[in-house]
Amino acid sequence: MRDEMDSRMWVENHDQFALLVDDALAALRAGLARIGQWDGTSHQLLALLVSFVVTGLTFNATAA
Repeated sequence: MRDEMDSRMWVENHDQFALLVDDALAALRAGLARIGQWDGTSHQLLALLVSFVVTGLTFNATAA
């Protein structure tokens, strides 16, 4: 009896976890697809952030 209850609980938790992972992957795919469809401002913003990071790393490397 205990094994049956444990297996049912495991199946319920496994199904919930599988749905959570599926939803997270779907949201990630939708977000990446949306970034690709934008007019370029998001790409410019990402490039700006990367340039700040590279500049900061360069300053830290030359100052040390």
